[in-house]
Amino acid sequence: MYHHYVGHDDNRDWYIFTQPETRNTATLENQWHPQVVYDVHQMGANTARIFVPPWMDPVDPNIDPILAQICNLIGTGMAVDLAAAGKTGIAMNAMYDFWSPGRQYQAYHGGARILTESASVKLATPITIKPEDISENALGYNPRERSWNYLTPWMSGEWHLRDIIDYQSIAWESLLYQAAVKRTDMLRYFYEINRHNVERATPYAYVVPAAQPDPGAAKKMLETLAFGDTEIQRASEAFTADGKQYAAGSYVISMHQPFSGWAKTLLEKQDYPDLRLYPGGPPKRPYDVTAQTLPMLMGVDVASVKDSFRASLKPATAYSFDLDHPKPSGGFAASDVYSWKEVAKIWKSGKPVYRDTSTGDFYTSPAASRREIQAPRIAMYQSYNPSMDEGWTRWLLDDFGIAQTSLHNADIQAGNLKARFDAIIIPDQQRAQIASGHRAGTMPPEYVGGLGEKGAAALKQFAEDGGTLIFFNHASDYATQDLGVKAKNVLTGVPPRDFYSPGSLLNVTLDTRSPLAYGMPSQITLWSEQSPTWEAPADQTVARYPSDHVLASGWLLGEKYLTGKSALLDVPVGKGRMILFGMRPQYRGQSYQNFKLFFNALVYR
Repeated sequence: MYHHYVGHDDNRDWYIFTQPETRNTATLENQWHPQVVYDVHQMGANTARIFVPPWMDPVDPNIDPILAQICNLIGTGMAVDLAAAGKTGIAMNAMYDFWSPGRQYQAYHGGARILTESASVKLATPITIKPEDISENALGYNPRERSWNYLTPWMSGEWHLRDIIDYQSIAWESLLYQAAVKRTDMLRYFYEINRHNVERATPYAYVVPAAQPDPGAAKKMLETLAFGDTEIQRASEAFTADGKQYAAGSYVISMHQPFSGWAKTLLEKQDYPDLRLYPGGPPKRPYDVTAQTLPMLMGVDVASVKDSFRASLKPATAYSFDLDHPKPSGGFAASDVYSWKEVAKIWKSGKPVYRDTSTGDFYTSPAASRREIQAPRIAMYQSYNPSMDEGWTRWLLDDFGIAQTSLHNADIQAGNLKARFDAIIIPDQQRAQIASGHRAGTMPPEYVGGLGEKGAAALKQFAEDGGTLIFFNHASDYATQDLGVKAKNVLTGVPPRDFYSPGSLLNVTLDTRSPLAYGMPSQITLWSEQSPTWEAPADQTVARYPSDHVLASGWLLGEKYLTGKSALLDVPVGKGRMILFGMRPQYRGQSYQNFKLFFNALVYR
């Protein structure tokens, strides 16, 4: 994979800013404020030769209509100039929607994000495409048929790096020409876009109360918003808004600011439209995900204020956000996610850490109600079928200072794992890739195959000997199909027409008696991407979907398949256990609230 941690998800980091590449580029755009950002990408080789805007539906309502129309204008102009130059295979209003801020930072900061996607070659090596190689299906059009948004299909031939350069050169010149000719108009349009943001009427503001259940996550959320040029103020005195009292020290994010649409799309609940391929048909797949509500992902209390109010406010200094939270005397609260960074530092110093067996709070001195938790010896499976989820997990552990070791197939198959490790993580990956890996002949011999029977036996023995196996999302199917966990995934075989959860936030109830739930409230949201859901014994269920109102933010079809079912399992095995997450608790470095579920699993004994 071409990124040390997150692979292709470096293109999905544009509102959480976990990676230095993202932070550096956003810093440049914040200083320069370009009116147009031209984002040049590559795509698969078996559909169009190039994509240009307009975008597909849906368009995020927090993107100004003028800006969306500018994208339509410039992209259509590119299509005209490409066609006039004799180029074919030009797709528009296809494949890529205009929904998620994870992919288009500038669209929320007063500038147009123009995307083109060129059909790729093998790095710089030409390829030959036959008519039968052209796909019949692509979002928004059929690459084998003529349509209004794909007027001249490209059906076969040699495709060279030179072709990509020729197409892109025409698109570049078209963009520059349009921006130059319409310069005065464009500058006026961008003024109007930012004026609309400053005059936003609903809501009036968002308030982040000073007292937070997880001050570390709240601090991170405010820092993230501030990094994206959101203006944040702090109240020096108590005030009342929409009839509710807020303490001094609370933070206010007014919607009367140039980039209010950016703050709003990150703070509000998403209502993704129910889009189908045809009336009554299966869902129209989003290009990426459907929800990005930071308060839900992070477990932060945020209030949307409808009406205007008076308060004594001063600009908050970025990266110095402080929130109220009672700390245990001489310790660190289990409810504060950043306590884990402090614990990791103590472990690294070689000093002991103790944990209260009822609250989960951390201490540096022993007591009757506390037990010592030693630094866990953590390993993570790294398949030769690359998994972005493995990279995200590795990034998270590195970010919190928690040491881990990567294991490949042969390392696991060698057995005797408990002598070396206390917990082994199997990140989100399809069961077949874990079990079987690459087929013989598709890779050099040392990279083919998966864990196989020998690896499965070694993992089962690890749990029997007292180890903790942790499975994320679809990797849980490996636990139920290969390792003997008795839980039925109720979504197996259910078609998307009947159940669909394409990157959504869902409500669940936690059993707070479980050590996995230390520091957690009883009601949380989890990240679901067609995630497994189980019928399982009640005494093994740590998180369960409610009887109704499962969807918290995004898009969900088929709620009935989830109601009352299990979303997090704690399954005893011999002296150890297998923990099955029907979610990605470390989703793209964003779900700060659920990081604690993961970290608790690492030290669960």
